[in-house]
Amino acid sequence: MLLLFSCKKELPNSETLPLDQEIRNCKPASSNKKKVLFIGIDGCRTDALLNSNTPAIDSLIATGIFVSTVDRGPNTVSVPGWSTLLHGVFPAKHGLLDNSFDQQDNFAQYPDMFYYIRQQHPEYNLCVLTNWYNFLRLTADEDYAVDVASDVELKDSTIWLLDNCSPDMLVLHFDDPDHAGHSFGFDPLQPEYISAIEQTDIYIKEIMISIHQREATLNEKWMVVVCTDHGGSGTSHGGQDGNPATRYVFLVLNGEGIPNHNQQGNAANTDVFPSIMKYLDIPVQGSWGLDGTPLY
Repeated sequence: MLLLFSCKKELPNSETLPLDQEIRNCKPASSNKKKVLFIGIDGCRTDALLNSNTPAIDSLIATGIFVSTVDRGPNTVSVPGWSTLLHGVFPAKHGLLDNSFDQQDNFAQYPDMFYYIRQQHPEYNLCVLTNWYNFLRLTADEDYAVDVASDVELKDSTIWLLDNCSPDMLVLHFDDPDHAGHSFGFDPLQPEYISAIEQTDIYIKEIMISIHQREATLNEKWMVVVCTDHGGSGTSHGGQDGNPATRYVFLVLNGEGIPNHNQQGNAANTDVFPSIMKYLDIPVQGSWGLDGTPLY
């Protein structure tokens, strides 16, 4: 049973993050039927994904858009990569060039997608769950933003949130594939790396059961985005702007009204932001200065 108006339960195995970015606010469900699930899989190289047994992701590809050569942009580490996805502009505009946060970001000039959703729909529930606390530094305006201790806890917390808090947009950040790549190698033939990707797919399968339940019982219509911030080579990915295995990544878009096709090239991670805005019927303004365009 879906409990849509209460957040009195505690998240499973939750830990308190000693950062002011953490927020736990569960608002009443909005009347919006169009929802977005953004699934970020850190460090998931395209050819490794294609060499993995991933039926949950495959089912999303089968009925949506799949691009296998998406330009993630320069500065091939996580903070610039996720900032590009969430803010819709490349590092030259958002200002974060490495993982140190030593640079001054330009987030005031180029806000994240939550900012524009909030402007149009202040009643929406905007949520982030991550297994890497720095991810919470990349967005603002959330109602719910929590760091967890593991990817399995991320999965459990996501299902809890779907059952209790009715998010309109839910951003997830899985980190285990990146850990496996750094430990064993970002390689489509590396068993430990492949296993981490396949385990993430198992988590996605469980999450999608909750999504489909909401669609069936509440007439919601979910757009699902599956993406990554970088690939890798050897046990690293930094300083590899010219390495296709690191720079060119995959993207999956699935949802009502999104056509089913595979395409090669001519796409960038900056296209995710305007694609989500299009799904939510929020017109993108030229004054936003985005670097991408919708992919459908």
